[in-house]
Amino acid sequence: MIKNSIKNFGKNLVYVFVPMGLVYLFMLLAVFVFIGAAVGDAGTTFTQLSELLNQSVEQSSASLADFFSYAVSQIDWNGSFMDTLQTIIDTNWLQNTLKGFVETLSQSTEGFEQSLTDICTQFAENIVADLTAAVVLCTVGLLLANLTTRYVLRSKVAKRNMKQFIVAHTLVPIFQTALLVASLILLATIRLYSLLVFVVFALLMCILSLCSSYLVYRDNGLKLKDVLTTKNVLQHLASICIILLINVAAAIVLYFINKLLAVILIIPILIYSANIVNLNTDSYVCTLAGDSAQTASSAAKA
Repeated sequence: MIKNSIKNFGKNLVYVFVPMGLVYLFMLLAVFVFIGAAVGDAGTTFTQLSELLNQSVEQSSASLADFFSYAVSQIDWNGSFMDTLQTIIDTNWLQNTLKGFVETLSQSTEGFEQSLTDICTQFAENIVADLTAAVVLCTVGLLLANLTTRYVLRSKVAKRNMKQFIVAHTLVPIFQTALLVASLILLATIRLYSLLVFVVFALLMCILSLCSSYLVYRDNGLKLKDVLTTKNVLQHLASICIILLINVAAAIVLYFINKLLAVILIIPILIYSANIVNLNTDSYVCTLAGDSAQTASSAAKA
């Protein structure tokens, strides 16, 4: 089974470009959507701020003139040009001047502070909404990449007829849920070291995967005892570990080559690997069912 799993991983590696294309297509769309929406929101906000400032400055011209006269008086104009320039661009002077400007408008213009708060709050809410839309678009891209990759790989690794499709989406989920709940209850009631719990849980997941594949691809000549063996369970777990190590090694190599390249490539590689792992038991049981049917046919002819 290990040989079959690694063979599936290597033989279908070209299909890693399926999730790669979809993931980064949606990421680019998300970036363009976010930038476009954010620029539009920023333009609207600046327009609103400009209108608010123009109206407020007209109403508070006298107060602003007094304030700026005071602010300018804080600068020593008798020193050297560089000293004066340093004072003007000094962060504290600029911050105090801007703060005083806003406070002057707030005191002399009715409703200025509330209007300014409303505009800033609306801009922040719009940016959050734009970011949320971009994240949702990326999530849709990941889900679509996963589903498409699984569909393409299944057509190459373990095809299903209509009966198998129905069983896989009706009986198997019920069986998986029941076994998973029972496994979790069992693990919760026994006291084991965390590493041992992880190993036991991993073995249970391998058993679940083999049983689920058997329910879908079984025929009259294939028995559960032929599929669910200690050897198959351990080999399936070993194949998962090998593929995981391949992913870790690929991530390390890509990281040392280029960090950006590592980020770009590791996501589709993980999607591809996860789907191959999920399909390996299907492929193995499908092969056993085919061999069983062929043997039964040969025996009938004899």
